[in-house]
Amino acid sequence: MKSSNKAKILLASAFFIWGSIGIFVKMIPLSSGVVAFDRSLVGMLFLIAVKTLMHKKVNIKALKSNLLELCINGALLGLNWILLFESYNYTSVATSTICYNLGPMIVVLLSPLVFREKLTIVKVLCVMTALFGVVCVSGVFEQSGVSSRDLIGVAFGVSAAVVYAITVIINKRLDKIDPIDKAVTQFASSTVVMFVYCLFTTKVEELEFSLQTVVLLIVVGVVHTGVTYTLYFKSLPNVTSQNVAIFAYIDPVVAVVLSALVLREKMTVSTIVGAVLVIASAVFSEIYDNQQKKRTMQR
Repeated sequence: MKSSNKAKILLASAFFIWGSIGIFVKMIPLSSGVVAFDRSLVGMLFLIAVKTLMHKKVNIKALKSNLLELCINGALLGLNWILLFESYNYTSVATSTICYNLGPMIVVLLSPLVFREKLTIVKVLCVMTALFGVVCVSGVFEQSGVSSRDLIGVAFGVSAAVVYAITVIINKRLDKIDPIDKAVTQFASSTVVMFVYCLFTTKVEELEFSLQTVVLLIVVGVVHTGVTYTLYFKSLPNVTSQNVAIFAYIDPVVAVVLSALVLREKMTVSTIVGAVLVIASAVFSEIYDNQQKKRTMQR
């Protein structure tokens, strides 16, 4: 029980930090491919440094037996980031976030088939409530119309959600690998794929790196990648895919609140109501889980 609670705290922390990434990416004047490449490379180097300082050995046997899955997921991870960052370029952080958070919904709906986890009516209602809360947070009810750029942003966001769901499913199957080893291997794969992608899509002579841009890239690589993915991977073995789906809604709430404070995006009644629905559904889901476990133990 203690390990489960600790894992949930780590998971919640990861999603809380991820909620601020849109703000940083918005302020980086580089292409999505370059930002994704930086995120992979810096995140990988940071975790290698952490691994070295901890004096922990790499489990070569575990990596070899899962190398194909790790490399595939690493490539998908890079693709996921590119799609999400492109969504930020075409529409607001709020709209991108709501589209991206369709991913956890996909995971929950597939969990009975993929993980053989029981999908209860309460869980479905919690996820639906949280999703509706995210819709409120995005402010779509207050928009008079959607532009063509917004539609492109929505398409990128939904595509990122689909790829996200696939990466979650694969990562849940890789629960016998050290979290840092898992992250480093996937980031290495992502770095290679993103490097090749940038070679074909980016003109080196057009890249400009100011001090602010460099600092932002480091923050995205170290904090939003190295730190958060360690927390995320470390939590996965002790939480269900449905827990991941519920906690994922912390991300959009943080994203929209910070967008209002930093980017001056309007904070409306709809946003506040949505935030309450998201948090309430997550809390209720956890209370329900604990009650079910207690009942099972008493039998």
